[in-house]
Amino acid sequence: MANKTERALPPIPAKRYFSLEELCYLADIQPEQFFQWQQDNGVVIGHGGNQYTRQDVVKIRKLSGSFPTYIDRFNLNGHDSLNRPAATAEEVRQDLQVVLEKIEAALAKPQKTA
Repeated sequence: MANKTERALPPIPAKRYFSLEELCYLADIQPEQFFQWQQDNGVVIGHGGNQYTRQDVVKIRKLSGSFPTYIDRFNLNGHDSLNRPAATAEEVRQDLQVVLEKIEAALAKPQKTA
């Protein structure tokens, strides 16, 4: 994957205001990255809501290299720190087999009646 400084960003359209989605597309960042960056740095860019000016887009594009890499907190992008899959298909299959065996063993036990 190319570095952000090596990638060509899309041209900025000739318009005055941009939505959050447009801003993130033009700066090649995720909205979550943008919000986290604002929170970490105590900086608010834009005029609140979902409106960003052309000047805001230019600022964010210049600063996009300082944004932390986006990591989905629910699945950690499915990769470990070396960018390898966190678990191979075989490991997942084995873990599921163990869980299935435990479930089958629990269901096979006779029920105690009171």
